[in-house]
Amino acid sequence: MNATATGPSSRKRALVIDDDAPVRKTLHAIVTGLGFQTDAASNGSEGLRHFESHPYDVVLTDLLMPGMTGWQVLEAVRERNPKIPVIIITGSAGHDNDRRVTQPGVALLHKPVRMDFLGSTLARVLGEKP
Repeated sequence: MNATATGPSSRKRALVIDDDAPVRKTLHAIVTGLGFQTDAASNGSEGLRHFESHPYDVVLTDLLMPGMTGWQVLEAVRERNPKIPVIIITGSAGHDNDRRVTQPGVALLHKPVRMDFLGSTLARVLGEKP
């Protein structure tokens, strides 16, 4: 009823993790524009510190980052709270990546990510109608 075509119906909290500052800022702006209260981190370790300090409804993480990959972020989030959806975003193509995304609440998006597609993916992993 109060859902929009661009994203979730209520103000939820999202964490964006990406080592590339322009990409991180763009994703932060898009996710915030979709109605989320959004925090950002420049690497996996920083992101996990945020995750341990604040409740999040969803985590968006880059796949290839120095120090900690998106898969490692996913594993760490799952250890802390297996119910939190994780969206892994990558600029690298690979069927292995696609095959690894088999868990419920996990999505893989390829860069560049369109705002409408990100909105529908967020709604889907959160169990809402886009």
